[in-house]
Amino acid sequence: MTRLNIYLILVALSMAIGTTVASITAPEKEESLLECAKYVGSYCGNEVLDTLSNKKSNVSTDCCYKIIQTGYSCHTKLTLFVLQNDSEFKHANVTNVLEKNDRIFDMCDKATEPESEMYLSKCVVKIGTECGEEVFDNLKHNKNNVTDCCCGRLVETGLPCHINMAKALIRTPEMRNVDAIEFLNKGKKLFDECLEDQE
Repeated sequence: MTRLNIYLILVALSMAIGTTVASITAPEKEESLLECAKYVGSYCGNEVLDTLSNKKSNVSTDCCYKIIQTGYSCHTKLTLFVLQNDSEFKHANVTNVLEKNDRIFDMCDKATEPESEMYLSKCVVKIGTECGEEVFDNLKHNKNNVTDCCCGRLVETGLPCHINMAKALIRTPEMRNVDAIEFLNKGKKLFDECLEDQE
């Protein structure tokens, strides 16, 4: 099974399993919190804070991808940490802030959500295992140019399929170090180049 298919399965499993809250010791909790902060980054962390404190109405699409990539558990841990340690939230209604935290996550989930798993599975069949791997390696690892044959398959698969497969990949935790918008733009550029080559 190729990496592309594995990522799609991971997406489906993460949707099916949901979030599990585990009991962890203090050092593990601290390390986990640091990992969460690292993956969200300061820019997106500040966007979430500004949204929680009503200085901003929404989180950008790029930061939405970061929030989804790091997961609900990380998103909530960071909010709880801020509630306990940021003087700006000293007198905040904890319930209201946590409700807003959930709304931000839900809004980001909807904003970054690809088409259904059934649609995605049809896309995976269209692109095929070998070409799917080739396109993925090109986009994620900058490996080799996509062959003419796979460029043709990509064009036949269609831009909506290509973009939705990229969206599904971006939402997996394994892709949290990838800039989502850059990845999508790179995918669109690759599709356009393949389309030009086919004409």
